[in-house]
Amino acid sequence: MADSTLKIVFFTPYYHQNRGNSTTARRIHHGLSERDVSISVFAYEEEPLTQKIYEDMENADVLHILHFARFAKWSEKHKVHIQKPYIITSGGTDINHSLEENKERYASLLNQAKAITVFTDDAKDFLVQKHGFKDDFIHVIPQSVYFPESISSEKLSLPTGYPKLLLPAGLRPVKDVLYALPPIEKLINDYPDTVFLILGANLDEKVHEQLKLAQKKYDWLEYSPEIDLSNMKHVYQWADIVLNTSLSEGQPTSLLEAMSEHTPVVARFISGNKSIVRHEWNGMLFQTEDELYVSLKQLVSDKAFYHTISQNGYQNVKEHHMIEKEIRKYIKLYEQKKERKK
Repeated sequence: MADSTLKIVFFTPYYHQNRGNSTTARRIHHGLSERDVSISVFAYEEEPLTQKIYEDMENADVLHILHFARFAKWSEKHKVHIQKPYIITSGGTDINHSLEENKERYASLLNQAKAITVFTDDAKDFLVQKHGFKDDFIHVIPQSVYFPESISSEKLSLPTGYPKLLLPAGLRPVKDVLYALPPIEKLINDYPDTVFLILGANLDEKVHEQLKLAQKKYDWLEYSPEIDLSNMKHVYQWADIVLNTSLSEGQPTSLLEAMSEHTPVVARFISGNKSIVRHEWNGMLFQTEDELYVSLKQLVSDKAFYHTISQNGYQNVKEHHMIEKEIRKYIKLYEQKKERKK
């Protein structure tokens, strides 16, 4: 009898370094493995291209590509040609920036896919209305939350104070990690024990230098490089409020992760954040520094409001962002698009 196990090769830019793409890749890898799907993961920006990758591709039913812009550049460089059905999952940067800058470069890869998945309705509308993709070609599969079992022995050294503000983001211009400093400085007039921790990999030396200068100015500003994903649950539990100041997002898992640990979120008013946060219901949204300050002040000063926001955030994740639902949708799509055996 032929082996009926679904065979997937998952291409992700990153898997080992703690970045948004690696969080997505690890979560999908874990979820598919739990469903008895044969999945081979290849981190094409981190790992060498080997004969085994070609063999896995040859044996696959479907290829799943995360981040089309990075993959297109990598496949061109290494002259990798796809002969199997594939789907593409697209996040914020490749839709909002790469596609806008050079649509022609990615046209072939996108048009020959069997389907494109995005995290939000806004992303689908953008691709359909602005770039002319067919409605039934774009599938919305929201992200979910996954924390690996802790295997790390690293000791967490987290600052004390109140309120404890956390911004989990790699140091890149698009994350705008220093935006919150003036509102927090204002908050400290009323809450002098406030601490602000920026946690994420140093991905841009210019931003890192700006951060180091800010640390000399503000003794309440802390920075920690990336930590293992398995330890992030403890960091969200440590925090009183989690921030997102990004200029562009697909759908930030950091907000979902915070909500899953009953930690309120305050996020910039952009499409990816709005797909998760309803202002003053399950989180707070801001467009200006003053609005950010008011949101922080309201959460810190009103315990009943804080509790309501944290509880609604938790319920939102449980109802709409469970990993079982996300994985079922991917498997259904694989089954629809896989290569049919002759």
